[in-house]
Order: sequence, then structure tokens, then C-alpha cells
Amino acid sequence: MASALLCAGTTATLALVALASWPAEEAALSFVPLLRNHPERKVPAPVYTGVPAMDRPEVEDSSSTKLVVGAAAVVAVAIAGHAARQQSSRIPMRSRGKNFLRPNAKGTKPLIHWQIARDFIKDAAPGIQKKFRKASDMEDFVKKNVAGKMQFQWASNQFWDEEPLVPIDGNSGARRETVDHHMDEIVYVRKFLKPASFKKLEIKNWEMPDSYTKAVTLKELVDAGVQYGHASGVWNPKMLKYLYADFDGTHIFDMVQTAACMNRACYYVMEAASKGATFMFTGTKAQAAGPVKKAAERTDSWYTDIRWAGGILTNHWKIREAIALMQKMQAEQDQGAWKILSPADREKAENKLIRLTRKYHGIQDMTGVPDIMIVIDELKERNPIAECVRLGIPIVGLIDSNNNPDWIDLPIPGNASGVKSIDLVLGKLTEAILKGKALYEATQMGDREVVQPEWDPWMFSMDRIRWIRRRSKRQAWHKTLYGGYEQYKIAYPFGRIPKVAPFDKNFTWPMKV
Repeated sequence: MASALLCAGTTATLALVALASWPAEEAALSFVPLLRNHPERKVPAPVYTGVPAMDRPEVEDSSSTKLVVGAAAVVAVAIAGHAARQQSSRIPMRSRGKNFLRPNAKGTKPLIHWQIARDFIKDAAPGIQKKFRKASDMEDFVKKNVAGKMQFQWASNQFWDEEPLVPIDGNSGARRETVDHHMDEIVYVRKFLKPASFKKLEIKNWEMPDSYTKAVTLKELVDAGVQYGHASGVWNPKMLKYLYADFDGTHIFDMVQTAACMNRACYYVMEAASKGATFMFTGTKAQAAGPVKKAAERTDSWYTDIRWAGGILTNHWKIREAIALMQKMQAEQDQGAWKILSPADREKAENKLIRLTRKYHGIQDMTGVPDIMIVIDELKERNPIAECVRLGIPIVGLIDSNNNPDWIDLPIPGNASGVKSIDLVLGKLTEAILKGKALYEATQMGDREVVQPEWDPWMFSMDRIRWIRRRSKRQAWHKTLYGGYEQYKIAYPFGRIPKVAPFDKNFTWPMKV
């Protein structure tokens, strides 16, 4: 504001200096266009009719002329001050840059309270419905605002339907049709219609029998180099409980804990396979690509070994469209349909097929979501882990010293960067899965254990969504009820889990009358 006023003052001073040096007539006439163009001051321009320019009479420097000059100077100062005020009012807006919707500074009102950011249709709808209740109320308004000659005849006096002016789902157009179930939404289907047979929350209290057979020995782990972690400067403090020592700048894993976790994970996948569980392997780092593909092909499971395409689990039906396109292009290439294309179009189609094959070649036959996910290196596979957490899929993972073990249900702490270590872990898990599948196939159809469907409480918990469980960690009631946030996390490691009713296979939503 001060800089704008300084500029205005300088402008006015220069104008007065110019006035003092000009003749009276030129000074008066020089401000006439300024006054004439100003929106609030209309001054007619002097008109000389029938008099040559050289014969026009000169205006004497009288008192009236000086009065006009003084008035023009005052007007110039006023206009400069008005411009300065306008410029100063724009400065805060200009300080935000091009994005004027961004808040200016701390303490500014939230964006939703700004008129420019509000949904004016939703804001106006209640007022319009209150003002125009009947068709007769709306008739005059329509006649006055619609151009042309036309006649209106209302079928009834009921102007507003039961459906709202602004659709609840946000989609404009035709009326919404009542849909009982959304079969194309995988989260909805897994939450209400086909709940998971193997649940994340059950693993916390799951225990192996005392007479289990060991899947791995300490010598096998040491020979494969499973004990080596990352450099001591690159680590996650949450992995401290699995570490044994820091040797020459490298973390060393506790092999006793690693062997115990390995045996526990192998027995769990064997038991799940004996009940008909499906598996998916994920390892997109260079060291894990080969062992992952080999293990998945041995167990006839799905896998991703090059790149995880977002939405394979949470948006599976759209992924199926991409897989169908890949299979169609593959058939066209095999049949020689691309031979008639130009070299540029043929190269473009081949590159697109290569990209699709890299992403979806391991899930071509995938018809649903897996029951259990096996991952290599949590830091590298955080996207598939996030999708598994959202759907409540149990995760078995080989985690290194720089990984976060919070969302791995059956962690196997060990070297996730060595090919021998990865090969050993996946080999043991593959043998356990094959043993479980053999037990499943050996059991008669009527004698197989049937897992009764039950609604998964995890799917009804809002804490499974990342941004909700992270928006406010520490609350006052944590200290009041549990003594602190840490004690609350010990009591509820998965957050607030609601109680659910018994499963109803005939579940439907109440229909709108």
C-alpha cells in the first residue's frame, strides 16, 4: 500500500510540475481527455467550428483558466489515488501467484468458505425449491426469462419430483436407477457378498501345532546368506527386534528369529493350500524376478515379476479389459493381421503389445483376487501391499533391514537383495504350497474342509484406509483410556475394529419405495 501511494504521489508531483511549465490553454486542454475518459467525470471536448487552426483565438491567462488548471490538478491527484487503492487491493491476490485459490497465509479462511470455490448449483437448489413450490409459481418466471413466443401447459401442479435437483451420486443426466449390488466393484463384493476365507485379523492369534515339521535349518539360512542386512546407516528402526548385531557397518539378522518366522510362514501357506487357497507372488526387483516366476509356475499361481500395474487387485475389472486387449493383439500378431499395416503402424502396435505383456503376462488367467500374497522386499512392493491392506489379503513377505514390517502379517526377516537368499525363501514356501495342494487333491470332494463365509471386520474398519488412520494419530482419549498412544497401539494394533453380524448370503439393501 505504501509503495502504491508513493507511486501515486510521484505521478501527481510530475503532473503539477508539467502544469507549471505549460501555457494555461495547453495545460487545461491536456487534462480534458483524462477527465472525459474517466468513468465518473464527463467533460465535453472543446469544438472550433468554421475557424482555421491558425486563426483560432488564443485563451488569455485569466483567473478562470487558472481555476480550470487547479481543478485538473486536483482531479489528477484523485485519479492517481484511486489507481493506487486499486493496485494495493490487488497486491495480496497477486502474491499468491497464478493459483488464486491457494490460501494466502496462516489464518486464512478455508477454501470451502470462499464463494468462488463453492458449488453454486447445490447452494441455489434449496432456495429455488423453497421459492417455487408449485408449477404456477414457476410459470411467470419461465415466461419472463424464456425468449420467443410459446405457451406452457403443466401436466400437474407437482413441480418437484422425489429425486433431488442435484443427484446424490454427482452424475447429471437421467434418473438414477435403484441397484441392489455393485458386482463390478471388487471392494464391495469382497466386503458384502464374497468375504475372504483367510483373514488378516485371524493370523494374530493363529498358532502352529507343537508337532510341526521344520521347514528350514539354521545351516541352510547361513549358507544362503540370509543373515546379511543393509548397511547400518540405511535401516528402519522398526526392524530392530529382528537384528542381532552390527558387524563392520552391516546389520546382521538374528537367525533364530528368522528360522522361527520361516517355519511359521511355511506351515501357514501349507495349511491354507490344503483348504484350497489361491496365491500370488510379487517381486519386481531384478534379483527376485527369476525366482518369483519360477515359484509361481511351479505352484500354478499368478505373479508379477517386472512391473506392478496399479489396480490389479482394487480395480481388477478394468485390468481385465487391458488383459483382453493384450490377448486380442497377440492373436492378431500370430495370425499375421499386422502384415498389411505400414511399417510405422506395425512398430507402434508391436511396442504397445510389448508394454502390455510386460505388465500382465503373469496374470492372464486371473479371474479374481488371491487369498494370500507373497512379496519380496516391502520397500520395493509398497503399492501391492497397500492394495492388499485395503482388501484385507494376508501378506507373507521377505523383509530386509530397511523395510517396514507393520503391514506384513507373516514377516520373514532376511536378506532381500541376494539371489540365493530369495531363492531359498521362495523354494521353501513353494514346497509348502505344493505339499498343501497335494493334501487338498488327495482328499475326497465331500471330505474337504469347507471354510464357512463370515464377514471380515477388517473390511468394515475405517482404519484400513491409509489417509484416515494417519490424519490424527495422538488423541486425548488415548491417554485417558489407555495411558498413552503407544499403549493404545499395543491393545489395538490394527486400529478400531467394529463388530459384525453373522453372515447372510441373502443380504440385500432395503429398496426405495
